[in-house]
Amino acid sequence: MAGSEKQHLVFLVSLGCAKNQVDSERFLGGMELNLLPTTDPAEADLLVINTCAFIESAVRESLDYIFEVNSVRKPGAKLLVMGCLPAREPLTLAEELPEADLLVGPEDYPKLPHLIASLLSVKLPSEVLPFESWPRKLGTPPWRAFLKISEGCNRRCAYCLIPGLRGPLVVRPMDELLSEAGTLAENGVLELTLVAQDLTAWQYRGLDLGDLAAGLAEIKELRWLRLMYAYPKNLTEKLIGRIAGIDKVVPYLDLPLQHASPKILRRMGRPGQPPLKLVEKLRKWWPGVALRTTLMVGFPGETEEDFELLADFVREARFENLGVFKFEPEDKVRASSFPNRVPLRSQKKREAEILGLQKAISREINGQRVGREFDVLTEGASPDSPLVMTGRTVFQAPEVDGLTYFDGEQPDSGRIVRATVVKVQAYDLAVSLAEL
Repeated sequence: MAGSEKQHLVFLVSLGCAKNQVDSERFLGGMELNLLPTTDPAEADLLVINTCAFIESAVRESLDYIFEVNSVRKPGAKLLVMGCLPAREPLTLAEELPEADLLVGPEDYPKLPHLIASLLSVKLPSEVLPFESWPRKLGTPPWRAFLKISEGCNRRCAYCLIPGLRGPLVVRPMDELLSEAGTLAENGVLELTLVAQDLTAWQYRGLDLGDLAAGLAEIKELRWLRLMYAYPKNLTEKLIGRIAGIDKVVPYLDLPLQHASPKILRRMGRPGQPPLKLVEKLRKWWPGVALRTTLMVGFPGETEEDFELLADFVREARFENLGVFKFEPEDKVRASSFPNRVPLRSQKKREAEILGLQKAISREINGQRVGREFDVLTEGASPDSPLVMTGRTVFQAPEVDGLTYFDGEQPDSGRIVRATVVKVQAYDLAVSLAEL
């Protein structure tokens, strides 16, 4: 398919989650309007900011970046704002953000070729494919990629804007996912990380996440499959047993639990079994699995007793990796009207306490790894020391967990090598090559 003969330079930045990253890669790979990527916003004909807006702090970050990029754009350059920010305030954002020439929320991504062709006064290709079928131009290193298996969410957590921003759950077909993953693998991807708003909700014509993982594992070139954003309610013994038995699925699972107090979980609208029991079951069903979770502090009505339940849970569950965020009231979610708000000072104190607990736990877990060998996917030179190669083990997910640093002999990037842990910090490891 041929687009316009004139090339236009495009500067694109993706903010927020891995799912946004995938959308940005589709944008760059599938527009077919002769858009040539550039890393310099001052020379771009089209500036694209793929925004995150699920909480107010993400909105502020998105707006700050938009204003920063707008300040250096050249005369005549166009500014496109896409992603969750346009979906969050579709009626008022055009007035509040006159700098933007085009605002496009996720539901309008199929219209992007037509919208941009009109914006840049270029000719459309003869055939326009559905957005999810567009080829991708990776923004990650070529040996790893994210695979978005669904869009939207049917959950109605009291604090979350995602269903309103991204719409209801829409799963991608099995054959489409296998085809995309196969293309990524043929182009050098070794590690594929499965992402979604609700990973375990994926079902297609009687198939579930276990069937999808088994199908992806058949792709010869892929070495590691990683699971992120697994909603805890759907994690059954049958599903975990199936996944744990697939050699290419790394022993790592990200499950956002949010809290441990039964009262707070009910107020959040997150039903399910007690989190500690689930953690114990997961470790029984999947021996050796590294668990990651995210927790929220300061949800309306969270008392000191509720917080102590959460802190005790962190001590007992002993997650390998853990993230914490403070409750932020959003106008369009149920929790915004809940009484008994927790003061920001208390929220910050609670956040710091949980992070301190986890830091000590992570350091102790890492300490037990000294002298042991692990596979490490080499990632590239350290920004702090260009002569030192970094990498990640199976229990370090890309972009959210710690890193592994190589002592002594340095391997090439984009390989899976065997290495021995020689020293540790709370989140990072130092290793030496066990073999080349």
